[in-house]
Order: sequence, then C-alpha cells, then structure tokens
Amino acid sequence: MALSRAAWLLAGSVLLAGCGSTGGSLFPGLGGASLDAQRHRLARELAGTPVVVAAVDDGYRVAVPLKYAFDPRRSAVKPPLAAVLDRVAQGVKDEPGAQVRVTAPGDGRSSPMLARDRAESTRDYLIARGVPRERFAGVEAGADGTDVEITVSARRATAAR
Repeated sequence: MALSRAAWLLAGSVLLAGCGSTGGSLFPGLGGASLDAQRHRLARELAGTPVVVAAVDDGYRVAVPLKYAFDPRRSAVKPPLAAVLDRVAQGVKDEPGAQVRVTAPGDGRSSPMLARDRAESTRDYLIARGVPRERFAGVEAGADGTDVEITVSARRATAAR
C-alpha cells in the first residue's frame, strides 16, 4: 500500500502544522472554547491541504477526499485521514456540548456495506482517540459522495419523556 506523493504531502503538512507555537497541544485550554473557535483553528491548520473545513448551522464540517481516506475496496483508515481525525478528536473529546456525525462513501458502484464499514472505521478511530461513543449522533453510508465527512455540532437538547 504505497501512498502517493500528494497523500504524503497532505499527511506531512497536517502533522507539521501541529508543531507550531501552540506549545505542543493542538487546542490548549479548550474547555471553554466554542465550536466556532475549533473550526477556525482547524481551517488554519489544514490550509493548503485538500481538506475542506466549513461552517454549518451550529458547528463545522471537515471533508477529506476519499483518495486520502481509504484505499479502493478497503475500510482501514489511511494515514492522511488519521492525521486529520487526530486533530478533530483533540478538539472534540473535551467539549461536552459537541456531537459528531460521520458520513463515508463507498467506491462508486460498490456495496453500501463498504461505505458503512468506512464510516464505522472513522468513528472507531475517533473513539480510540478519546471521543466518547455517546457523542456520535450518526454514522452513515454516503450516497455517491467523494469525501469522508465529519460534522461536529452543538448537542441538541432533548425533550423530557
């Protein structure tokens, strides 16, 4: 499984961005930081990579192109996606008001099961990095998407039953 030059550049730029002046921590003092602040930080750290960080109604979405996320017909997280997920996990795990939704595509006409396996692999990677399982609002197979998407938003209050 050889990574392309672009994949190595993506992984390298993501990893090097974390070595800046933040004192080693990607999100220092995050306890009270807003999701908007996390989005700005991720956008700055991932600038110049193919990863897109965008605002959504009450949070942000990170989109990683499929070719950097998974090998064809495989559901194991590739190093460039892992580097991005490490950053997302660092910001989300200590933010009690955050919920996460993961969507991953299959390979064109592949079975929906591959897309589901990829979404679950992405979720499991984030859980292994400290994001509590109960923070996940959904893990979905993307229809015909070209990106793995991680959406982080404010947890919605639920009505008492």
